[in-house]
Amino acid sequence: MAEDSPHILFVDAYDSFSNNIISLLKTRLNVSVTDIKIDEHIPDLPSYLQSFQAIVIGPGPGHPGIPADVGLINQIWMLDDNHVLPILGICLGFQSLVLNFGGAVEPLPEPRHGILRRITSSNKSIFRNVEHVESVQYHSLYASVNGFSPCFNSSDACALEQSLAQKIDLEPLAWDLEEDNLFSCEILEHAKNPKAILMAVKHKRKPFYGLQFHPESICSSEDAQRILDTWWMEAQGWNKYKRASQLPPVCGEKSSATVALPILGYNVPDGDDLVQALEEAMSETISSPQSQSVCSEDSVEYSDLESLPTTASLQRSVASMNENSEAAPIKSGRYSVINTVLMQNSLTVPQVFETVQKYNGDAVILDSEMHQREVVGTSSIIGIVEPGSVKLEYKIGTNQVNKVQNGVSMSLSLQDFDNDIFCYLKAFMEEHKVEQGNTRLPFWGGLVGYISYEACLETIDINTMDDQDKNTPRKANRTDLSFIFIERSVIINHPNHQIHIQSIKPDDSDWVSSTAKALSNPEPAVSPPTADLVPRISYPDPSIYKQKIQSCQGLIRSGDSYELCLTNTVSISTANVPDPYPFYLRLRSLNAAPFSAYLRLGPMTLLSSSPERFMCWSRPRSVPSSPSIKTSTIQFRPIKGTVKRHPHGPGHPALTLPEATSLLSTPKERAENLMIVDLIRHDLHTVVGAGNVSVPKLMVVEEYATLFQLVTVVEGRLSIPNCSYRGEKEKQKEQPNGISVLARSLPPGSMTGAPKRRSCSLLKGIEKQPRGVYSGVVGYMDVGGGGDFSVCIRGAVRWDDGGSSVESSENERPQGEMKQENRDTWLVGAGGAITALSNEDAEWEEMGAKLTSTLRVFQ
Repeated sequence: MAEDSPHILFVDAYDSFSNNIISLLKTRLNVSVTDIKIDEHIPDLPSYLQSFQAIVIGPGPGHPGIPADVGLINQIWMLDDNHVLPILGICLGFQSLVLNFGGAVEPLPEPRHGILRRITSSNKSIFRNVEHVESVQYHSLYASVNGFSPCFNSSDACALEQSLAQKIDLEPLAWDLEEDNLFSCEILEHAKNPKAILMAVKHKRKPFYGLQFHPESICSSEDAQRILDTWWMEAQGWNKYKRASQLPPVCGEKSSATVALPILGYNVPDGDDLVQALEEAMSETISSPQSQSVCSEDSVEYSDLESLPTTASLQRSVASMNENSEAAPIKSGRYSVINTVLMQNSLTVPQVFETVQKYNGDAVILDSEMHQREVVGTSSIIGIVEPGSVKLEYKIGTNQVNKVQNGVSMSLSLQDFDNDIFCYLKAFMEEHKVEQGNTRLPFWGGLVGYISYEACLETIDINTMDDQDKNTPRKANRTDLSFIFIERSVIINHPNHQIHIQSIKPDDSDWVSSTAKALSNPEPAVSPPTADLVPRISYPDPSIYKQKIQSCQGLIRSGDSYELCLTNTVSISTANVPDPYPFYLRLRSLNAAPFSAYLRLGPMTLLSSSPERFMCWSRPRSVPSSPSIKTSTIQFRPIKGTVKRHPHGPGHPALTLPEATSLLSTPKERAENLMIVDLIRHDLHTVVGAGNVSVPKLMVVEEYATLFQLVTVVEGRLSIPNCSYRGEKEKQKEQPNGISVLARSLPPGSMTGAPKRRSCSLLKGIEKQPRGVYSGVVGYMDVGGGGDFSVCIRGAVRWDDGGSSVESSENERPQGEMKQENRDTWLVGAGGAITALSNEDAEWEEMGAKLTSTLRVFQ
């Protein structure tokens, strides 16, 4: 964006869609955008605002009548006449506009979040020549002007608008008419919402406009986005009339002296009159790049993702982190990859693991064998863990990372890494970077491990320490983030029947050769357990779980959230089993998934059969047309929307894919997915910038062992300078990579709801227990610069210290008497997205179906 392009201020009310709006403004209007938070302290606000051509006030949680929810927004609406400038309010910004100028804001009987609706306009002002738009709505509250009441058709709405125009400062411009959005008279009769809901207004005398709907949503139409073009044209017209002497000149803009139009005091022409006057007076035209909305099930094109890791071995990106030049200097390029290939079509992942992993301790398997797909699940990774393998451990609330090797632990302060664990991980991976290797392999070596949900919360400044101290004391040896550095590995390329044996250790050819020889005569596979485990399962109490659903829906109706991903953790007590590996074999056979994993890291054991990639990023590669930069492709695959494969029980026929697709096409299921998609687009825009995010696959049904699920693919392209900034502190801070995106995107939106920060805070109060590894992420950071992480769901976690971090309470119904004996405790989490459309019984059933897919391992 040119430095002298028009400048818009965006006021962010801590929403999870804000960056999508900013991107739309930049790409569509060709403007630069500065964003501030609603609670930012600006001593002289009127003077600060005068350097901007316009303001956009964004959406956010809460109520426009609550000062903490709107912050400085009210001050902006109340600017005196000498400081007025064009403003567009969206959602909360729209409601605040109405409330400040004589209207009212009330709860919507049936909130609308992630719902695509048809909107009818008055064909005036910013809606001229646009009679209808299709746009997504996210609101629990609705605004009305004084005396505005429900009406039953568009003619009634327009007549009422005309009559009220004489009494108030606001002019209604558009409505959501129930008759335009329902296909059944019976449904119309039972609708709880007003038959006409105000969707847009303008102030009669000031250049203030408001939209209730979200033009930036991935499913909103091109016509909805065109409203921004017209608003910007009117804003520029106002500035030429009223603010020409206050604004800095914009490149290509004519002097106001060339606008041969009369200045008519405060009653400046608007709407059609203003546009006609401007068109007659100015020769330039406003050209806007067209943003295309993607709301279809088009197949994703992966031809340009040659180096994208396409493995269920999982990867993830870590926050935009600031490296400190005072830290120890980083030496790059110390490592190289030694590799040999076996052609083998009979060896399984368990056979390879049992043959090559001789160390009886920590273990690493990232496994896609049982559920291979064209785009994900093509490779499996077996990391070779040795007594000398370096392990990195971190606990929330501390400012240090423990580096463990050969049983010796050394604490390192994060002070030299901006007090940020992800900044340290970025520096660690830079120190161990490998420049060249087989680009067809997703993993050459690197860090493999997990990030707990609580460590994810720390990235968005939500502290869980106080609550854990009061409700559930933390076990001393339980880490919130744990990674092990893998130098030797075996990669199985399933489609090509290839086994790649590789090492990044210096002079390690002998190990590579001996391992290849061993795999020519593999160990026999271990059988899954057959002994009676005598499982004792503490099931959640359905009445308490449903009360929590009601609490979630109450918060949604009040406008505090659009969607809340409620979870519950179940504990399973079993007979003591020193080696849990056979349990993983049973899980992978019962619940095949593309992102399965078996991790033993210190006292923690994870058995995972996750179907969901959180995010992956490709190794940076050069751009022929721009040798000064490299690019990395970021991909998210959120899953939201679930139905059982056997809804009527195991003895009944399974659903077909068309039947499942029909069930997952309801507004409720699609809304769940859409809200998370828009949230992920926001997170991704934060790092990759405007115009670099796409949705190549939207809401496609995929089949898994026990469930059908609704899946979307969101991608971003990250540009990285093709140079080293070692020793240049400020430039290091500005240089993002895949780890930067990872940290900015935690926790996974599919496990939180939206807006993310407010929703996570609310869920902490509702759930009243830590989630631990469940709801976090599992995966790797590759020494070549890539990575892949899955969401930790459909799995079980055991800690060797015994007991559970979730104590039995009113939330659980223990099955059988508990005796004091040497037993193992496994934790299994499950939940679902709660929206205004959720049904308590259906949500309980969905949570139970997800639990069952894992609990079968112990039964």
